[in-house]
Amino acid sequence: MNTRTRRRSAALTSLAALAAGLVAALPGPAAAASSSWPATDGKLLYTVADNEMGLINPDGSSSSQFYPTGDQGAWSADGSQVAFVNHYDDHIRTAWAGSEDTGVDITMPSGSGWHPADPTFWYGGGDIVFTAAGRLRLTAADGTRTPKSLFGTDVDGCDSQPSGAVNGMLAFVRTGTSCPTAGTAAVWVYNGRTGAFTKLADNAREPSISPDGQSVAFTRSVDGHKQIFSVRADGTGLTQLTTDAVDHNRPAWSPQGDRIAYDIDVPGSPDVVGGPQVWIHTIGSGEQTQAPMANGTNVAWQPIRDNAISRVYGSDTYDTNISASKWTWNTVGTSTPGLTNAGAAVLISKSDAAYATTATSLAGKKRGPVLMTSGTGLDSSVQTELKRMLPKGKTVYLVGGTKILSSAVASKVTSLGYTAKRLSDVSRYSTSVAVAKALTSTPKYVFLATGTDYHNALAASSAAGAMGSSGTATVLLTEGSTMTTSVYGYLNKYSPSTTKVITVGTDAESALAKAYNAGKMPNWPSRFTYYRVAGSTPQSNAMQLADFWWSLPSDAAVASVDSWRGGVSASSAMTTYGPLLWTDVTSLPYDTKRYLMRMSSSLNHVAVFGGTASVDTSVIPKIGAAIGVGTHYDYTSYYKGAAPQTTAAQTLPNSALSAPSPDLAPLQVTAAR
Repeated sequence: MNTRTRRRSAALTSLAALAAGLVAALPGPAAAASSSWPATDGKLLYTVADNEMGLINPDGSSSSQFYPTGDQGAWSADGSQVAFVNHYDDHIRTAWAGSEDTGVDITMPSGSGWHPADPTFWYGGGDIVFTAAGRLRLTAADGTRTPKSLFGTDVDGCDSQPSGAVNGMLAFVRTGTSCPTAGTAAVWVYNGRTGAFTKLADNAREPSISPDGQSVAFTRSVDGHKQIFSVRADGTGLTQLTTDAVDHNRPAWSPQGDRIAYDIDVPGSPDVVGGPQVWIHTIGSGEQTQAPMANGTNVAWQPIRDNAISRVYGSDTYDTNISASKWTWNTVGTSTPGLTNAGAAVLISKSDAAYATTATSLAGKKRGPVLMTSGTGLDSSVQTELKRMLPKGKTVYLVGGTKILSSAVASKVTSLGYTAKRLSDVSRYSTSVAVAKALTSTPKYVFLATGTDYHNALAASSAAGAMGSSGTATVLLTEGSTMTTSVYGYLNKYSPSTTKVITVGTDAESALAKAYNAGKMPNWPSRFTYYRVAGSTPQSNAMQLADFWWSLPSDAAVASVDSWRGGVSASSAMTTYGPLLWTDVTSLPYDTKRYLMRMSSSLNHVAVFGGTASVDTSVIPKIGAAIGVGTHYDYTSYYKGAAPQTTAAQTLPNSALSAPSPDLAPLQVTAAR
């Protein structure tokens, strides 16, 4: 068996070519660089008329209307989304490829007077850069961040026409230090990783950066006509590509980087129908061909990139738990690219969901797996896994008293050379307080969720654990709609103005209200703010948590809504990389599907935990279609956590882990006695 075990990796050979150009490569084995962008050439999107766009294959086949109205369309890096300008309301909108539905409506700041133009996706697809009021502006592709200036005032110029690449390079036009004193237009590139600016060409406009960020095409007037030039991103290799006596407008690189599409305006005559036409220039040969039936402007070339879906599973739910640990954590004394060194481990009872729900919050903080064992003794498989991934002398936390995990479990942990530390109290509720205290003495966030059902608490625990070793988020369990003494005693020690309380589910919200109104938190003011997550189902609550807690993650974990053990394995393996989402066994729930679709511009990998009895094979293509284009995804099964021999597991490109970036404002509720 291939021992190149992975977490957050999949069989994406071509995507490995990007790793060297990003801020930090994702986990996974190294791979040889490819000579082209890892995407195939998809459809051409172009403006047919004011606020109308069309789609067509480069050979003129499969012509169709792009139903959302707008223009100046730009594709995300995987071709799953389009960002465009709606001039009726001066908003930027997004839409999914092949769908008549619009995605996100990005409004401009109130009173700004901005008229947005030329949106472009940047980095992995989470950011959109556009022009407004002579400056480059930055916003989130999911609409969660208010648009702001990209550059500080010390480097501001009169900037326009941005074109972004996934490696953080951004080409744009600068016409001077300020718009009122604008001079000759020049094409520049900005390196988002280093903050460096490079001037590429004077007397230049309409830049288009190649998908790999290595070259820029632009237009420059030569003998009265706009010609297309190319130049490398370091300013070398300036080359004129076209010479014929027409204006070549708005060049757009093909995803493979070997062709450039553009539009020309053909004068009408008795024998020729005039108007705009889309043409394609082939790099190297210089051949120029018309894209039949593509009569429009502002062309953009869709990249069709395969995203990744992984299935991590074992012979049963307990073995899946071990498999998830193998998929994530290094073997002691080794350093496999893509795996992480564990600093601790958390043990839970494999027969008690209530005591398992807060474990992921602790595991994220202590940087280790959550492993489930029998309550009466330490299972041999868990012993083997502990010895494999955890250096001796490290701490193994036991969640629950001796009725949950017996003293024999603790004794065995000690005999293996570890420090056993039990976190427990008389109930699941007071035990959640013990876990919270072990996590931090200064919580910035406290999640409240019922301890009588695992769904909301596991999703909350995944969110809390996502803060990693700097974690300051805890999870407390309510007894349905009632709060026990230990829980409200814990809350009473902290001010709700500095420790933000987030209720997950209606039971938790009701428990908070009843305790507060009954005077159980006398140190709290007569008026306070908390934050409400109140979906109608576990799936919708997990979706809402993911929405505000993670800002455009590149990864997500999916587990069966019917399996708390699958949820524990998923959240433990993926907690610092993306949210925990629930699925039905044979169908993808609406809330989960909707979230995956909205995040599709940045989401390039989904890990499914459990075998086909937990998540049926029919769900996989539904996930693939939600995060990408149709059937364009790579699916890899990691049985017992190991990469299959027949698949070369490769890295996925991204800049960093998906650190929590919570936006609590939409959830805010004010309460008073």
